[in-house]
Amino acid sequence: MFDVNLFGIDGQTLMIIIGAGLFIWLTISRLDKTGIGNNMVNRLIVICVIAALTMIIGARFFDCLWHAVDNGYFEKLPDLIKEHGLIGAIFKKGTETNPIGFFDQGGITFLGGLYGAIFGYVVSYLIIFKHEKHNIIHYLNIILPGLILAHGLGRVGCFIVGCCTGIGAPEPFGMIFKYSADTYASTHPVLPANLYEAIFLFILFIILFFVVKKNQTKIYLVSYGVFRFFLEFLRGDNRGKVPFIDFLSPSQLLSLIMLIVGILLFIFEKPLTEWLKKLNKPLKEKKAKA
Repeated sequence: MFDVNLFGIDGQTLMIIIGAGLFIWLTISRLDKTGIGNNMVNRLIVICVIAALTMIIGARFFDCLWHAVDNGYFEKLPDLIKEHGLIGAIFKKGTETNPIGFFDQGGITFLGGLYGAIFGYVVSYLIIFKHEKHNIIHYLNIILPGLILAHGLGRVGCFIVGCCTGIGAPEPFGMIFKYSADTYASTHPVLPANLYEAIFLFILFIILFFVVKKNQTKIYLVSYGVFRFFLEFLRGDNRGKVPFIDFLSPSQLLSLIMLIVGILLFIFEKPLTEWLKKLNKPLKEKKAKA
């Protein structure tokens, strides 16, 4: 919508940088306030870095997967391997209208990144924190508000550059995103779905940061899962296709899984915590010096 460019940085990238900075500052300050000690904080920072890397991978992988299904990539895969080899069939770049490799099929998607981040967090946490695996959700509750705030700022960035917009709608409900890369959104009024999501995320952040002190993970999974599922009916951008489930968009499928996991946590978090306690490795007692 706006031609924002500061020191050669576009508005979306600027919002992502600000969001990442606030996430780091907020997360470290919240962890420090728990009094767990610098060693524990440093290990959790390492886990966050690993989760950030798996978030990038997940964001790319899932968007390429959905578009690969939509583009008939897997039907063409044997021929692609014969022509370009296995590596080429995975990574070779084509054109915008004729993508070739798997990782050339799409861009990035937040929900795919979220799943990648959760995977990276869970695996790295269970490996690094061998003696207190049962606190995995406790620390996630501390980290999540910063992620929600960063996500909200990211959606403000989407609003600035005109991506992730909604379906066509007459003014004043719809608006033209003049600088959008989407030809339709740059010439026709569309719903500002990106702004709706940003507002929801900022409200959710305020609730989880200032009002609700427990169960942040469960509340986030349920509330965002429901919100994003219904927001997809207003989204106008192509996100590919889910295999064998034509009536759901990829984001709706991932949102439903989030909702189900959140509900299951409400029911089974305590038994899960008790089970993880049994998996803890006992701390080795230091031998007293003679």
